[in-house]
Amino acid sequence: MTTLTDKKVLLEVAELKVHFNIHGDKQWFWQPPKTLKAVDGVTLRLFESEKLGVVG
Repeated sequence: MTTLTDKKVLLEVAELKVHFNIHGDKQWFWQPPKTLKAVDGVTLRLFESEKLGVVG
């Protein structure tokens, strides 16, 4: 049986963060923008012979 340590890492992403600054309609211009955290701290490893797909 093959273990994960035997396989070659093809792609590695560590602590991925995607943040957006949002200015609301009811927010005063001098107030700092609010932050929308779309992705925060995602880690991913894709090994040889594995498949990555999106279901949606």
